[in-house]
Amino acid sequence: MAEGTVTAYDAEAGWGVIVPDDGGPRLRVHQVEILTHGYQVLERGERVAYAVEQDDDGPLATAVTPLGPILTEDELARLGLVPEPQPASSPSAGDDPALPFLGEPAEPAKFPTPVRAVIALVGLAALPSMVIGMIQVANGHEEWLPLLISGVIMLLVLERIPHERW
Repeated sequence: MAEGTVTAYDAEAGWGVIVPDDGGPRLRVHQVEILTHGYQVLERGERVAYAVEQDDDGPLATAVTPLGPILTEDELARLGLVPEPQPASSPSAGDDPALPFLGEPAEPAKFPTPVRAVIALVGLAALPSMVIGMIQVANGHEEWLPLLISGVIMLLVLERIPHERW
């Protein structure tokens, strides 16, 4: 696997840039390619190992694995790895294929109206299911336990849906 240093990473957009140690072209990296436990994010100055694939927009780092300590700004400057340039204006994400994460993030697509209606109905049903289920189970009516559990599951499912898409 090749090794390099992260020179930029936008955690909100999920895209970054890696400069290879061998001096090859800069590589784009997407958060789905980061092989870590928990939150998949890279830091500027972080050393990584990766594989390279080619897609329509150029070279892309895949199977990215963080290697160790994050380099300080002074260490990055000594290596000649300056910060990625910020555009003067806010281009769309597709204007510069080498830096797709710069500029204003695109507005997430809203769910279609029928899907939003189902989400609202599930939300309306979840809380009463939980309250009624808790009261009945607390009064010794064990047959109401599935209603309580279904209310909890509905709330957990709703919590996973990105709210900006409603």
